[in-house]
Amino acid sequence: MKKQGYSESTIKFRGYILHNLMRRGANILDPESVKETIAYADEWNENTKSTRVLNYASFLKFLGLTWEEPRYKRTSRIPFIPTEKEINDLVAHAGKKLSVALAIAKETGARIGEILRLKWTDINDENKTVIFNSPEKGSNSRIINISSTLLGMIMTLPKKYGYVFGTPNGIATSSGYSSRLANVRKRCSWKLNNPRLNQISFHTIRHWKGTMEYHKTKDILHVKELLGHKNINNTLIYINLERAVFKTSNDEFTVRAVNTLEEACKLLEVGFEYVTDINGKKLFRKRK
Repeated sequence: MKKQGYSESTIKFRGYILHNLMRRGANILDPESVKETIAYADEWNENTKSTRVLNYASFLKFLGLTWEEPRYKRTSRIPFIPTEKEINDLVAHAGKKLSVALAIAKETGARIGEILRLKWTDINDENKTVIFNSPEKGSNSRIINISSTLLGMIMTLPKKYGYVFGTPNGIATSSGYSSRLANVRKRCSWKLNNPRLNQISFHTIRHWKGTMEYHKTKDILHVKELLGHKNINNTLIYINLERAVFKTSNDEFTVRAVNTLEEACKLLEVGFEYVTDINGKKLFRKRK
């Protein structure tokens, strides 16, 4: 898999699946044994079983073997969307590096693997931008503006290595940061008496960002570019998520009519957009 260009996280995950099948009593050299183990794992849903089948098939390919692959139908599941306060709670209770990684995920919607591959040369403190030049899942590279607060958090990290989250051995691993987050979730959910925190992952925060950004702009192409999607079909989910989270089924606007340039500038500063001129007045609107 390494020679085929697979990421370290994918390789480790597939190794985990093989170990998991063995712990459940499967003989991974016997496809029928594996097939039976998957079939009788009643606590696994169709998506989980389908993933097991896919990953075991790659192991058989390595061995030069084939099997009659069992059929499990994958279904699209609605992702969990936390509140902003819940994400902020995890940021506040995490260690220094993890809290910065979570804050970057929250502001940019980047995947954890993309965040961990950030180099110090990708951070422009003058323009307050971050460049993601190591996209995952076939996504596009992108440059994103960040807040002064986030920039300040990033700049507090030690600059010992070329990577923002670098280690003496090179790049930090996604699995390592996911494990750290799991520990923080467990501790924080107990302390704050909020079991919902246990459902938050780095990818959950990415879904939150996509949903919030579409709610703010109603521009699905903007969300597509922000998240680096090559196919807009991967972005369309945020339209339904936004409607579900904010319970919106139609567009409602606050409308203002102004006469002067000063009044127009004030409206633009608070998020209004220009629409047209009618009877000598300029009309602006803003989503409620």
